[in-house]
Amino acid sequence: MDAALVGHEHAKTPLDITCWDIFGKSVGMPVCDLLGGRTNRALPIISSIYMGDPDDMRKRVAEHRAMGYLGHSVKIGGDPADDAARIAASLADKRPGEFFLVDANGGMTVETALRMLRLLPNGLDFVLEAPCATWRECVSLRRRTDVPIIFDELAINDAAIIQMIADGAVEGIGLKVSKNGGLTKGRRARDFCIAAGMTISVQDTVGTDISFAGVVHLVQTVPEKYLRCILEVRDLVTVKAADSELRVVNGRVTASDSPGLGITPLAHSTVLHERRQAIALAA
Repeated sequence: MDAALVGHEHAKTPLDITCWDIFGKSVGMPVCDLLGGRTNRALPIISSIYMGDPDDMRKRVAEHRAMGYLGHSVKIGGDPADDAARIAASLADKRPGEFFLVDANGGMTVETALRMLRLLPNGLDFVLEAPCATWRECVSLRRRTDVPIIFDELAINDAAIIQMIADGAVEGIGLKVSKNGGLTKGRRARDFCIAAGMTISVQDTVGTDISFAGVVHLVQTVPEKYLRCILEVRDLVTVKAADSELRVVNGRVTASDSPGLGITPLAHSTVLHERRQAIALAA
């Protein structure tokens, strides 16, 4: 596909994932085994705590904690003082074993990020995700703080990840499967990160059961030492594209043992329309 069309990774992703599903079914093996081998860990789902009133954000973290979630993604990107209050409230009841990402979605400048970090109470344990929009800003911030930083939107291909390693720019990445072009390139990004000692979260912007299955099978191959979390992308859409064996239990999910991705695509009109769109884009 890369030889026929430069870029357009979103269009290539469904075709790449489909090929892995067909491959697994043809040899009677789950995709995670074909991608490098299954870990025995149930994979922790991360919550998504949208930006709002600090007390309300603390309440929503508690609600997800009660459902068994160990990881929480806290959204920020406003006034530095307000963001500091949101972080402090969200982490106020942090339990042993919990993991917090503070995600600005590229909405901060170096100045506002530094001001926010200086306003925080001492000792808060979190990782800052995608603080600024550009590479230069994020690297500039990384050199001025000891808070761990991860990239997601800026970690979109092999060259970017290699540059992160060379620059010492981050401690980990949030790997979005569709932005990287599917499981084939996602597997390579995983290997680069593990070789460099960087942690990995695997997710996608949105997705159906098909997308989620691809994410889960890739995450299932990441050693526990390097894995942070997985995003339940199905919560963000209403389209039902496949029957799936994936069940989230107590805030965790495990890849299916069935051949391929463990899914049965549904051949209804919405899915066919989406497939035709993907094929048209790839062509």
